[in-house]
Amino acid sequence: MKTIIKLLVAAILVTATVQAGRAAIKHYAFVDALQEAMLFAGSRTEEELADRVLEIAADHEIPLAAQALTVRRLPYQVTIDAPYTDTVDLLPGFYKRTWDFETSVQVRLLEDTRPRGGSRSRR
Repeated sequence: MKTIIKLLVAAILVTATVQAGRAAIKHYAFVDALQEAMLFAGSRTEEELADRVLEIAADHEIPLAAQALTVRRLPYQVTIDAPYTDTVDLLPGFYKRTWDFETSVQVRLLEDTRPRGGSRSRR
């Protein structure tokens, strides 16, 4: 009987660990996709970058609210803050937990690619 209880506890721990690991891997894949997308941001505006972030979140099944998203473009840097809360099913069918993920991505660029305001002169 002791062995059955030990095996049951071990199975519960392994299942919870695997489910938590899946949530972490999903989060880090989202962060990696954001970093890659911002490296190739080009001359997109902050609004276009925010739309791209929301597309990436949808692709990775991340419940990101547009109101929580912040995108800032500095001369040689793009910064994204995208906090979200996800429900992780630690023991499928028995125990769920909500976790807050703080997603903050800063990408340094080699050149200033911010969109320029006004008209450009031609030479």
